[in-house]
Amino acid sequence: MPQLRFEQFALDLARRELRRDGELLNLPPKVFDCIAYLAEHRNRAVGRDELIAAVWGRTEVTDNLLDQIMLRARRALGDVDGERRMIRTVPRFGFSWVAPTTLVEEATDDPAGPAGLPVPDEPRVVAPLPSPSASSPPRSHRFRAPLRVVAVLAALAAIAAALHAVVDVRTDAAPANAPTRLAMLLPVKIEGDPRSAWARLGAMDLIADRLRSAGQPMLPSDNVIALLRGRGDAPVDAGTAETLARTASVGLVLEAVAEHSTGYWRVTIRSLEGRTPPLLAEAEARDVLEAARAAADRVARTLGLVPPADGDLLPARERALAGLLQQVDAARLADQPDTARALLDSLDAEQRALPEVRQRRAATDFQSGRLDAAQSQFDSLLASAPVRDDPILRARVLAGLGNIALRRDDYARVERLADESIALLAGLAPSVELGNAFTGRAISRSAQFRFDEAVADFAQARVSLESVGDRFGLARVDANLGILEARRERYAEALPLLEGAAERLATFHDLGSELFVRVAASYAHLALLDPAAALAGEPRLRELVARERNPQNARYATLARVDALDANGRLTEAKALLDALIEDAGRGADAALLGSAQIVAARMALAAGDADDAARSAAAALAKDWEAETPRERAVAGLIQVRAQIALRSAAAAQSAATMAERARRDGAAIAHLLAVLATAEEAAAAGDTGRAGSAFESALAQADAARVPEDLLEVCVPYAEWLIRQDDLARAGMVAARVATWAPRSYEAAVLQARLYLALGQAAPLRDAIAQARRLAGERVLPPALSDGTTVRR
Repeated sequence: MPQLRFEQFALDLARRELRRDGELLNLPPKVFDCIAYLAEHRNRAVGRDELIAAVWGRTEVTDNLLDQIMLRARRALGDVDGERRMIRTVPRFGFSWVAPTTLVEEATDDPAGPAGLPVPDEPRVVAPLPSPSASSPPRSHRFRAPLRVVAVLAALAAIAAALHAVVDVRTDAAPANAPTRLAMLLPVKIEGDPRSAWARLGAMDLIADRLRSAGQPMLPSDNVIALLRGRGDAPVDAGTAETLARTASVGLVLEAVAEHSTGYWRVTIRSLEGRTPPLLAEAEARDVLEAARAAADRVARTLGLVPPADGDLLPARERALAGLLQQVDAARLADQPDTARALLDSLDAEQRALPEVRQRRAATDFQSGRLDAAQSQFDSLLASAPVRDDPILRARVLAGLGNIALRRDDYARVERLADESIALLAGLAPSVELGNAFTGRAISRSAQFRFDEAVADFAQARVSLESVGDRFGLARVDANLGILEARRERYAEALPLLEGAAERLATFHDLGSELFVRVAASYAHLALLDPAAALAGEPRLRELVARERNPQNARYATLARVDALDANGRLTEAKALLDALIEDAGRGADAALLGSAQIVAARMALAAGDADDAARSAAAALAKDWEAETPRERAVAGLIQVRAQIALRSAAAAQSAATMAERARRDGAAIAHLLAVLATAEEAAAAGDTGRAGSAFESALAQADAARVPEDLLEVCVPYAEWLIRQDDLARAGMVAARVATWAPRSYEAAVLQARLYLALGQAAPLRDAIAQARRLAGERVLPPALSDGTTVRR
């Protein structure tokens, strides 16, 4: 992960950590924020007002308080001598970072991130399974956690959608001579007037919007900011511009510089990549936004486009309002909602009543998490005449209400609001608003298990977002589509989408969304019986967990780490991580995570031969008043309970299997029915009811074949084949074991099954090979006693 290194210090902006000689310093938040902001903007002096606004999010902070914080920052850095090696005071202005600093990409080798961590409204588990009869040792396999993450990603995606709803991204149809290459504009460099630091993003967004209105496709401003996150004001050279162009798939990279001198602003726009000879345009005006607007129009003409004519002769009052709203948009793009709110509060009553102002107020409240206030504002706007008569504005208000409904898991309302937006925009040019509407409707339909309709909506969203060059939005669409495919258990189709989306989300520094996508990918690998691939992703998951601020999300990802470690036989690590996770979830009163974790604990106990503990954990999970995301989770808990009871020779196994069957009939879910039939088969086999066991095993195998999920097929084939071996029906056992033989090179359970079959068949050479394969995959797992000596065969 990127770090700033200076002297003996390492500053990790993502983790919010400052280390000296490797030792973590315990800093107050404001002290850390001041150090981080100055180090990020180390190529220029930072004014006192700018620093206050950046760190406190408001301007009414006394100089005395700032001086106290700066003193503590200097003491933390050991910068208390007269030389000022780190932070130098700029008289009558502010501060300047002067320590020689390098940006490095650190390879993470941290042992583990925070031990426990959950899922807010979306969890969890991967539950396992034991053995078929009291005569063989308990065995447990793993089932993936229900993929609740679609709702979490929906909430994350809603934030980006809300930004689009505030920042006026024009999406009028491009003229016939419009360039086909997408362009990106970097944040504007502000020189000469630190009070106008807001224009870094405000003027950037204005220039991009102006060029977009002229017909030049532009990467949305939030995409650019995400790509550059963590770089601060570091200059972009030709090599970096080329890398950015390749990463964002753009054909033209532009930079802009705004210089203030003798009462005038000069804005210069030049191309860094994609044009030979380089493009250059300049304009001057007393107002920075007017200069930016004029320079953008000159760029448009250089590109052979016609600048938009609207707004060129705004009256002074309206021009001032437009400038302030540009500052609001810049603050929101910089994730400073408090600054945006303070700017909006500075308007008079007449201005605050304008629809474009009220819309920004509502979206700022949403960004701050003030959902009730945001809903009240959006509801009021929706009923107003200006919004009724403007389809784009109405669609943005509907999107705001849809985002709130997503946060509240009201998927039916999300769908209704999206339907109205799509109807409003369907006849217009492709737009961000239309892409967001299709995405919202797709997420709501996916959450309601209407997967085919959701896929169609995601496809429509891709068309719209591709048309407006929203690369970030496309990554989110693919992430949600991958999770949708995983939710309907099409893991082979889900994996390419998930892995591609994870890489692109990492590029845009959207670590929250990346975490959930990588969790889904890990469980997809396990479902496809590729535990080594799941383990390969565990270090990145550990890194993301360490950087995740939401403890529920972090617990959820930690549970995925437990499952990946356990599936690869790293039992000591998995058990320690699970114990810490359960303790942390208990402190956090995270009932959903605790239920899921107890199922994992039951699975691991059964695999270790502790049927008593497994039965207790499974019963506790089933008795909890927690809502499982899918029927799979409770069905898995039921199957573990039945298997543990069989291992204990308990008569309760029959009743538990009957309870599973009744629950499956009530739920109507295919996986619940499959596992209930499998439980019935194993209970009948243990009771010696051969006819009932054989019929139930055949039914379970047919269902697993139809579902085509390798993990489920293995879950049926192992107990069925082992039962057939005990019945001395080796021909049928061989046919059943052959169904999963293809996964023996990478699945421990499949390898052990092949070894059991060869032992029964008396085939010494294949047996030795199968045992060697199982040992290679075992990790800390101990092979069954009958397989401990590969030279002893049954016949």
